[in-house]
This record gives sequence, structure tokens and C-alpha cells, in this order.
Amino acid sequence: MKELLIGVFFFPLFANAQNSLKAVIKDNITKEKLPGATCYFKKLQVNGITDSNGVAVMSNIPNGKYELVVSMVGYEKNETELTFPITTAFIEILLQKENDNLDEVIVTSTRTNSRIKDIPVRVEVIGEDEVNEETNMRPANISMLLAESPGIQAQQTSAVNGNVSIRLQGLDGKYTQILKDGFPLYGGFGQGLSIMQIPPLDLRQVEIIKGSSGSLYGSDAIAGLVNLISKQPLEKGEATLLVNQTSVGGSDANAWFSKRWKRVGFTFLSANSFQKATDINKDGFSDLPKFNTYTVAPTLYYYFNPATTLRFGINATYDNRKGGDMQVLNGQPDATHKYFEENISNRVSTQLKFDKQLDENRSLTIKNSVSYFDRAINQSTGIFKGKQISSYTEAAFNYKAGNHQLVAGINFISEQFTEDSSKSHLKRDYNYTTAGVFLQDDWKLSDKATLQVGIRSDHQNKYGIFILPRLSFMYKFNKGVYLRVGSGLGYKLPGIFSTASEQQGINNIQPLAATIKAEKSVGGNLDINYKTKLGDESTLSVNQSFFITQITDPLVLDSIQFVNKSQPIVTTGFETNIRLKMDELQFFVGYVFADARRKYNTVQSLVPLTPKHKINCDIIYEKENDFSVALEAYYISSMFRDLDTNTKEYTTFGIIAQKHFKHFSLVANCENIFDIRQTNFENMVVPPLSNPSFRQVYAPLDGRVFNIAVRIKL
Repeated sequence: MKELLIGVFFFPLFANAQNSLKAVIKDNITKEKLPGATCYFKKLQVNGITDSNGVAVMSNIPNGKYELVVSMVGYEKNETELTFPITTAFIEILLQKENDNLDEVIVTSTRTNSRIKDIPVRVEVIGEDEVNEETNMRPANISMLLAESPGIQAQQTSAVNGNVSIRLQGLDGKYTQILKDGFPLYGGFGQGLSIMQIPPLDLRQVEIIKGSSGSLYGSDAIAGLVNLISKQPLEKGEATLLVNQTSVGGSDANAWFSKRWKRVGFTFLSANSFQKATDINKDGFSDLPKFNTYTVAPTLYYYFNPATTLRFGINATYDNRKGGDMQVLNGQPDATHKYFEENISNRVSTQLKFDKQLDENRSLTIKNSVSYFDRAINQSTGIFKGKQISSYTEAAFNYKAGNHQLVAGINFISEQFTEDSSKSHLKRDYNYTTAGVFLQDDWKLSDKATLQVGIRSDHQNKYGIFILPRLSFMYKFNKGVYLRVGSGLGYKLPGIFSTASEQQGINNIQPLAATIKAEKSVGGNLDINYKTKLGDESTLSVNQSFFITQITDPLVLDSIQFVNKSQPIVTTGFETNIRLKMDELQFFVGYVFADARRKYNTVQSLVPLTPKHKINCDIIYEKENDFSVALEAYYISSMFRDLDTNTKEYTTFGIIAQKHFKHFSLVANCENIFDIRQTNFENMVVPPLSNPSFRQVYAPLDGRVFNIAVRIKL
């Protein structure tokens, strides 16, 4: 009886001291319910995550005044003060999408899913608006999209088949790693085909880390990395059709669909591009190869609950491109006119990713990809054929503790190449496996200073152990000025597939000698950022960066044999980016100075096809949801070529106009208005015609190109 009386007396007090709250989280514009938003009370161990209906339920809240914090990727953080007991147990909170301010962009490439303004590593982001604009200009691939970044040079590697490689900070394309949603792409003998087989219609943004990134992702990231971020399915759904036609015989028809239901999400990309062989300068050889490229990429998402997602996708690409003597391409070969080069590739890859938000401070990600790549190079002088099977598996744990954001993980990479011995007398097969472990800590020393310390250890089955530390530091002087500095080590596994070997002819390349070593690097970077408001609708931002990279034991093609050089490759330079936004008008100028030297070459140390000076300029006028007009210009300085003369400097100009209606947009674009072509300066073909060689490409071959596109979005 005594215990009963005490319980009856004190029960109302305890009941009054514990409260519950149901919060529904929505987009402030569309009023769409937002699943997966994180809700928590400051100073309390009370949190929740919204379900598929955008609802989070939190209980055991004591009486008092507390701040409820709601956050979600892509939205600004919301803080609401609530007093308990509360008059209603149900509240609605509207989140505002992050604006176009670069400081608010969420970056995934550094593994912490942080705002760009909080990351001590230098990351450049190409946002969705810019991605869409470049997609309208070049729907077939991402070459033009990447060329928009001042620090990236899109280098055409073949005068015959149009292959393109990207060069970052003056280094060869093999030193830049390409990822999609954190999955490595196009290892081994993809090379110049890589960015030519990636349609951009499904991309939300592109993240570029310039400088050594080996501690983040391992081999291949000596110059940096490019991470392509896909759009995610939303409840509202999206269906987009993009049709394009060029003045030089190119056609594209691409489609994108995405939709999220309660527990299931689905996206689908279909990309189809065609180009007829075209001889722009009438020298009898194709300046644009004939090609047909088809891509399908379905992806299924399953949401077990707001904190747990499973994603599975398949990407399949067929690409056939053929260039050379126009008589051969037109089906009329003879004893003199018989030269051609045909690339046929089939690629199928899978992506499996499991994300689990354990609580507000902890998350687990497990992912796996498997890729099959079959490529044949048919030439009048021989045939090359091979298959590559590769896989990537990773488990990463993300944990926030006080001022530390920790990421720890393990990964396993395999790559097996098998050459068709019936096509070649050489045996160049290989089987690489790499097991790695990594740890990274983003330590917020104060409101102004953040230190990132990272280390990776990779064990490679043939070339041993690589230890890759990285250190980055950011200091915010005030709201508009901050500095970042960093340094790290990297490595590149040896291989016979490179732009140099493709230019030489892969069938001529000898197998790697047993004494070949992996290339190693050390790099450093520093950048200073300034941003200020000039008025209610005007902003000015300036980024000034400096970089240096040294590659020891560089692997170089010496005639038909790869060798390690005893002296390094060293690149130094700086990059200046200035952006001025005045209401509907934007101005952008970017300048890059790159001094790339081969210390092993005492006769001519300059790295071939690396301009010392590059300038990008853009002027954009845009009435939101109505129309836009953009003018752009590119200046490329003279550069050195092996076994040839220095190149001419050149400047190209372009213009694009877009008119937006409710459900569709019309796009008119002209690239290279003044028809600047390398063939205006020199002949590309070096006789004899029956088995020619070609000068290295440094300027456009297609000249002036018009295209008209229609983009329908439902």
C-alpha cells in the first residue's frame, strides 16, 4: 500500500517532465516531404531521422527550453527553439535548399560529406546548372564539361579516332583518377576512351580535387581526381529527353528518368550518340571519326528505413569508332588508300552500395563494383584484342566525436588483363591485386582552424607496400577570407597502356621488364580564397592557388619499350580564378601557369603538349527560368612537341543561347566561331598515305561547329 501511494503521488510529476514530439520536415518551396533528414536537440541525447513520410518522432524530452536542429544534404540547416511542455505534439519545419553559393555545396569526394567551406582540401565543384549547360552543348561525353575547369586540359590523343585524355596541373592523363559516385572507373587500357564514353545527362555535379589524393583513393591520383556525382531519385520524379544535332554530322538522343516511391527508387539513363566520318580540311583523312555509342544504366534503390539504403546499378556501353583514309571509310580501299583505325569496345559494370546511418554521429558504407571491358583495335597493319576484369570493394566507417570527424576503412582492388594471343605474338597479360587500409581525421581545432590528417597503406601483389600520408590545413581569417595548404604522397602502378603507347601503336609495345618499378610522387598545394558582397545582388570571389608535384622513377616509353628514368618529372605553377556576379550578369576569368619539366631530358626538358599559359573567360546573362546567353573564350599558349616544332598559340570563342519554357528548352550553340583549326597551321598526315603517321594534336581539328538541341523535362 505504501509503494502504491508513493507511485500515485509522484507519477504526475514524472509524466509532466517527459515529453514527445512529432516533426514533419518538408521542402519550403515544393512542400515535398523529406525522408532521411536528421533531427536532434542540442544538449540532449535525443534525436531522430525522418521516415518515408518525412516524419521524425522523438521522446523522453524533459521540460525546459531547447534548440531543435534539422539538417539534410542539399538543404540549409534549420534551428528552432522549442519550450516544453509544448502546446502541440506535432510541428512542421520547412527546409530551404542551399543556394548557388559555392560555400554551401556538399562534397562527397573527401569522404566526410561536408560543406565545401569546411574542407581543408582544395575541391572545385561544377554545379548542376553548369553541368546542364555543358550537357546541352556536348551530350555525348564529358570532355567539354571538364574543359570548363581552368586547371584541366582536354587533350585529344589521336588525330584518327578522336580519343581524348584529361591533363591536370600539367601532368599526363594517366595520373588523374576518374570516379563516379566514389567508384573508380576506366583503369587499365581504357585511357583515351574513358571520358569519351561517359554521357553527362545523369550528373548532378562534378567534384575535382587538384593535387595528390593518394591517401583518399590509392593509385592513379597523383595529379588529382575527378568524381562524377549522379542525381538521386526524388519523390517528385523527373523525366528528361535531350535531342541534339550538329553541323558536322553528329546526332544525340539521350533520356533520363528517376522516381522515388515509399521504399523503392529507380533511375534510368539511355544515351545514344552517332557521328559520321568527316574530312573537314579535305586532305583525304577523317578529322572526325565515324562512331556509334550506346549506353544504358538502370539503378535500383531500396530504402529499408530512413537511415538505411541499398543501391544496385548496371552500366553497359557499346562503342565503335573508325577513322582514317576516307576512301577506306567509304568502302573503296586500294593499294594506296588502305589505312584505317577502328576501336570496338564493350563495357559492363555493376555498382552495389549499402549506406547505414547508425545514429547522428556514426555511419557505415559498404560498396562493390565489378567491371568487364572488352576492347579491340583493328588497323591496316595489325589487330589488338584483350579483356579486362576488375573489381573494387570497400567498407568505410564514419564517426564524429567532439571536434573530430573520423573516417576509417579497408578496400580491395583487383585487375586482370588477358590479351588475345591469336592477334599478337606478345604475352602482356597481368593480374594485379591491391589491399588497402585508410584512416582520416578532420580535426576542428577552433572556429577558424581545421586540420586534416590522413594515411593509407596499400599492399600490391607485385610491387609491394605503399605508405601514403596526407596533411591539410585550413585557416579562416574571417567570413570572407580563408587559406588552405596541403601535401601528400602518391603512386602509379606500371602498365603498358597510355596515350604514348596508343600513339605508337599498342601492338608494337614490348611487355614490361621484370625490373620496372612503380612511379611515386610527392605533391603540395596552397590556395587563398576571398569572397565579398558588393551589394544586395552582387558578389566577388577570388581563388589564388599554387601547386608543385614531383614524380620519381617516371615510366616513359623509349621507342617500343617502357623504362624508368633516373631523374624525376617536376611540375610547378599557379592558378587564378575570379568570379563576379551582378544580379543576372556573371563574369568569370581563370588563368593557369604550368611549368612541367622532365629532368631526365637534358636536351629538351619541357613536358610535351603542356601549355605554360591557359586562360578561360565567360560572360553569362541569365533571366532565371526564362533565357540565358553565354559567351566564352579560351586561350592556349605555344607548347612543345617531341620530334616536332613548337606549336602555335591560339584563341577560340563560343556562344550559347538557351530559351526555357514550362516543360522544354531550346538550345543554340556555336563552338569555335572563327574556325581555328590545327590543319590551318600544318598538315596532320605524314606520308606515305598507305601507312601514314600523324602529328600530335594540340588544337581543334573539327573547327567551327553549330549544334541545336531540344531538352524536354517533365
